[in-house]
Amino acid sequence: MRVLLSKLPRPWIVDEKKDDGYTALHLAALNNHVEVAEQLARAGKADLDLQNVNLQTALHLAVERQHTQIVRLLVREGANLNVADKDGDTPLHEALRYHTLTQLRQLQDVQDVGRLLMGLGAQGQDKKSSSFIACFLAAHGADLELKNKKGQTPLDLCPDPNLCKTLTTCHKDRESDNIEPAAPSATIDECLVCSDGKREMLFSPCGHVACCNACAPRVKKCLICRENVLSRTKIEECVVCSDRKANVLFRPCGHMCACESCAALMKKCVQCRAQIQHMLPLSICCGRGGDVTYVKATNASGGTITDVKSDQEEELLSQQNTGSGGETLLMNNGSRDTSHSDIQKLQQQLQDIKEQTMCPVCLDRLKNMIFLCGHGTCQMCGDRMSECPICRKAVDKRILLY
Repeated sequence: MRVLLSKLPRPWIVDEKKDDGYTALHLAALNNHVEVAEQLARAGKADLDLQNVNLQTALHLAVERQHTQIVRLLVREGANLNVADKDGDTPLHEALRYHTLTQLRQLQDVQDVGRLLMGLGAQGQDKKSSSFIACFLAAHGADLELKNKKGQTPLDLCPDPNLCKTLTTCHKDRESDNIEPAAPSATIDECLVCSDGKREMLFSPCGHVACCNACAPRVKKCLICRENVLSRTKIEECVVCSDRKANVLFRPCGHMCACESCAALMKKCVQCRAQIQHMLPLSICCGRGGDVTYVKATNASGGTITDVKSDQEEELLSQQNTGSGGETLLMNNGSRDTSHSDIQKLQQQLQDIKEQTMCPVCLDRLKNMIFLCGHGTCQMCGDRMSECPICRKAVDKRILLY
């Protein structure tokens, strides 16, 4: 579906109607095809408010069939909640026409209106709850005073005073910004497969975050770039502060192990110790916009990355001068010249010593601050730590080394 929509020579064909006025989005809403509706609304830029011969929009059909996930998708993508059909009924009229006594009792058991709205379409909730749909529509701007051709408002169709009170509360809370706004950006955390869980699985090698932990094993190709998924990694908390969730992807290593605040201090990945060339925020990994941060890294000896590359090129030339395949040359007395390998060993030992003295957080500056637990960091990183990044003990005192 995504490929077809991206290759359409005539984009307006997405909104083409059948003889009965149904578009592709109408059919997706009618048959509860959530993924198809999502692709049409987002990738195909379908008109959400087109009406069929009965003047029904896709939202009318989703509410009538009580397809809660379709309702949530259309509302958050900006569908008009107050469009009237041939009888003058809005989607809220339709929702209140289908509620039952069982659903009303269920609504009375829910005391927290905000939790009720967040549960719409979630696992464990009643998928056939027109009362929940009505509250969701009211909370996102549906007009409670519009009358149909019979002169009835949505509240006139609701015989239960508790539900009427709840609808009024939802509408007022929306005006006071107590209910989450219907913004497209609110869906950035939603799993692209089930729309219930949160995105928490990092796909490799593409580096996209597209689905939840439950849906990830079934995904063979990335839902954003269509590249084959070779491995899946669950995004955990930041390994440095253990306070926030990791939300920055390091390139070129492809690890996501630090939050935005801690990543700003780093020049090397704390997981694999590879140099970081640039960092991608979680918004880019989820297929949205964002700013890429480029890192001007330095090696342990103080030279830049370009210097390291030139040193490696000189080393390669020197190896070519000593002979192909890494073989050492014979000296005049017949013994082999091993001085080059000895130098390499010393250089590696020096590199290991320098890495041991480097800050374990940023891997860029020398340790000059120690905690009472015996572990240390550089002063810039240590001032921001409430817990030791090595043993996780609380930092009670910081001691500067001179």
